[in-house]
Amino acid sequence: MGKPYSNDLRERVVAAIDTGHTREEVAERYNLALSTVGRFIRRKRETGSVEPGKFGGHKTFTLAPHADLVRALVAEQPDSTLAELKARLAKKKVKVSKSAISRFLHHLNLTFKKRAYTPRSKIGKTSSRLVRPCGKHSQPLIRNDLSSLMRPAPPPR
Repeated sequence: MGKPYSNDLRERVVAAIDTGHTREEVAERYNLALSTVGRFIRRKRETGSVEPGKFGGHKTFTLAPHADLVRALVAEQPDSTLAELKARLAKKKVKVSKSAISRFLHHLNLTFKKRAYTPRSKIGKTSSRLVRPCGKHSQPLIRNDLSSLMRPAPPPR
């Protein structure tokens, strides 16, 4: 994203127009687009200043006034989905999208993940020795007797 032109340049452009130069001459002189010169002049005429408007900034969250309600709903039912939370907020007369809910929950540092009710699978080691980089005289990294997914070696001919 670009930055606004400096106030010094803006003032020089408007001053050049006020002294009688045409917009085309000023645009050529300061290496600007003709539309940019026109915007500088219009801004000076409408606001009395050539300073740029607000650029960037922070956008507030739609759910910010309802932070306590959102925390209470999540604490009440922590494994609900975004759609369920949206429906529960709609009952409280709060209309908001699922993506806004997701961003606000992330802002509040509330995790929104389902719990895994099954235990993790415990897979044992498949190799009894450390893996070494393959070199000119080293053995292959995968041994035939360790993997159950490998096809057996073809019989010798």
